[in-house]
Amino acid sequence: MTDKKRHLVVKIGSAVLMGSGGRMDRGAFCRLVEELAQIARDGHGLILVTSGAVAVGRQKLGLDKRPTGDRNIPKLQALAALGQSRLMQLYEEEFFHYGVDVAQVLLTRDDFNHRRRYLNARHALAAIQGFGAVPIINENDTVGTEEIRFGDNDQLAAMVAAMVGADTLTLLSDIDGVYTSDPRSDPSAVRLESVHAMDPALDAMVGDTFDAQRGFGTGGMRTKIAAARIAGRAGIGTIIAPGKSAGVLARVVRGDEGVGTFLKPDPDSDRMDGRKAWISTGITPRGRIWCDAGAVEALRARGKSLLPSGVIRVEGEFKEGEAVEVVTPEGRTFARGLAIYGAEAMRLIAGQRSERIEALLGYHILDVAIHRDDLVLD
Repeated sequence: MTDKKRHLVVKIGSAVLMGSGGRMDRGAFCRLVEELAQIARDGHGLILVTSGAVAVGRQKLGLDKRPTGDRNIPKLQALAALGQSRLMQLYEEEFFHYGVDVAQVLLTRDDFNHRRRYLNARHALAAIQGFGAVPIINENDTVGTEEIRFGDNDQLAAMVAAMVGADTLTLLSDIDGVYTSDPRSDPSAVRLESVHAMDPALDAMVGDTFDAQRGFGTGGMRTKIAAARIAGRAGIGTIIAPGKSAGVLARVVRGDEGVGTFLKPDPDSDRMDGRKAWISTGITPRGRIWCDAGAVEALRARGKSLLPSGVIRVEGEFKEGEAVEVVTPEGRTFARGLAIYGAEAMRLIAGQRSERIEALLGYHILDVAIHRDDLVLD
């Protein structure tokens, strides 16, 4: 392996962990843990994001199918609780063979929405790695609701990668990369070795036919592209690679060519600092602020703060300091930021000059609606 020490986030999907008949593929599992342990022993920073708790819970109870629909969310939560302890036990036992300690970390969307919890999670992950252990992260499905569920661990892995400033995000799948069309139905489909994550042509390539769940996970190729774009906005490249292929992680660490598909980060953005990565990927926007053309140009081309005079419309209900999307007059989102004023106050000062803020509101925080230090362009 390369002498250069890297910081990697690796996500293993349910379809990689599970085999035929709805049972865990122990051969693939043990091989992957051996490769992961070698990465850790070689001194690379490693964080593992794993799916599979619900699938292991189903196996534990002998259920053939994954429950679906809102009415079955409590059953999914119960299956996650049943499966998570067993899944971690398997990881603990297998990593133990290689002298590597592991630590369980369960996260929800709220852990990313709140700045203090976000920082606590980041510091905890760093401390775990400082002890020489590998953090193993999963979504906290047992307490998840529709508001706080990630929906798939691809997005969770991307947000973790942005949180810790990883060098690379690797998504291990049962498909060996991104193809020009669905290879299961089109024999002329060609796998792409490298492509920009932001390339809009990807959306047509990975249509709904790519999203076959095969009874295990909740994601598909579309969710992986979305995750790569989250990581890409933080300056992090993503590799989608075949998780059941022997030696795949060693090849990723070496930087071998032709390993799955490499989705290059946004070429127009530098690697974000931790705070801006949090704003860009870690929080759920609570509303939208529509800007006039002049404000859009000032934010995009000149790196200015958003002034109240440039606001033409306010949507949603948000408080001071909460995240909002910033959109063009045509309604296209081009930035995210933290609102200086809440939604009600923002509506009162929209279109007004900054010197009128105190007269209109009876108080004054700043002359801007969103400060440029709290603004991230897409």
